[in-house]
Amino acid sequence: MARFADKDRKCPSCRHRWKGHEEKETDVRIAVKLLQHGFEDRFDRALIVSRDSDLVPAAAAFKQMFPKKELYVVAPFGAGHSTEMLGVCDGKRKMTRKQLDASLLPASLKHPDGRVIQRPSKYDPPK
Repeated sequence: MARFADKDRKCPSCRHRWKGHEEKETDVRIAVKLLQHGFEDRFDRALIVSRDSDLVPAAAAFKQMFPKKELYVVAPFGAGHSTEMLGVCDGKRKMTRKQLDASLLPASLKHPDGRVIQRPSKYDPPK
């Protein structure tokens, strides 16, 4: 699960300040799960959907430990691939608009504690 921390933000032009959020530890969590599932032999081929070159050390370690397992980097829809990731992975894939649309969360979800969680409208699929 991703973790976010508050971060002070400032516009360089007008100096307006606000509180923003910064994602923390997601790349580390992906790396740990990739290696954990590799050791548990849960797959023969893994796909990492990311442009984040911070995952290069994890991908390189994975390929060193599991040379017979395939590792592909998938560019998010509308984005290019990380050149650094291409250098350590077995290949690349592109995400299509149809795949992106199929992976969206529903407009609302029921949390295990009973609360209903609404997807922010800015994440609604295009009409």
